[in-house]
Amino acid sequence: MRVVVAGAGTTGRRLVARLVADRHDVTVIDLSHEVCELISAKLGATAVRGSATDIAILEEAELAQADVAVALMGDSAANLAFSLLARGMGVPRIVARMPNPQYRTAYEQAGVTGIIDLAGLFIDAVILEIEHPQVQQVGVFADGQGIVIALYASKPNRGLGKTAAQIHSDKRFPRGCLIAGIVRNGEVIIPPGPTAISPGDEIILSARTDTVAAAVEYFGGKLSPFHRRKSIPNQAELEAMIEADKPKESD
Repeated sequence: MRVVVAGAGTTGRRLVARLVADRHDVTVIDLSHEVCELISAKLGATAVRGSATDIAILEEAELAQADVAVALMGDSAANLAFSLLARGMGVPRIVARMPNPQYRTAYEQAGVTGIIDLAGLFIDAVILEIEHPQVQQVGVFADGQGIVIALYASKPNRGLGKTAAQIHSDKRFPRGCLIAGIVRNGEVIIPPGPTAISPGDEIILSARTDTVAAAVEYFGGKLSPFHRRKSIPNQAELEAMIEADKPKESD
């Protein structure tokens, strides 16, 4: 998947590391020459230095060829402008950080398909929005460590014909993930109980964010290669890379 990320601050750099590990084709736009060099040399992504609201820069980044555009700048107005330009260039999916909640209506009107609130901003939420658009993020808690999602039961599916209790006891179902409810024909069913999962049911899951991809795979989705890897740089390592690449002052 081709992803263009506007803004390579703390969150942006961590996201880029995750996306590259998932073998996505990533291009980053940032004003900082230092950050662009880091991303290109250390993270293996394409970096374009400049403003993400400059048409010439967006053309250089080949935004029009992107499958997903991600706006992670610190200013809601800048993210909105980038989102409008991305929509104008025909990008099918746009995910944007929203530091100011007053911009929600404007974001929606701009065609943003995934809005990440600042209070709930964490990498797994953005990855979920990019890699599993069929999964609806209902809410986050514990500073992003936990998430509530909704997804539809489809075929093939390891959970079909099983009750919540049977699924929870299945060793293939991730620990740290709980079926909180089943919605069938508009009726909410709360486990435990004898109700078995049927095709078309909406399944509500409460989970640790690091178990979401495995849960999606269990219910018929595809597990991202990232979740089988362990060599992704953490934030401390990324910041150390930046410090190491800074020019040294002469004595």
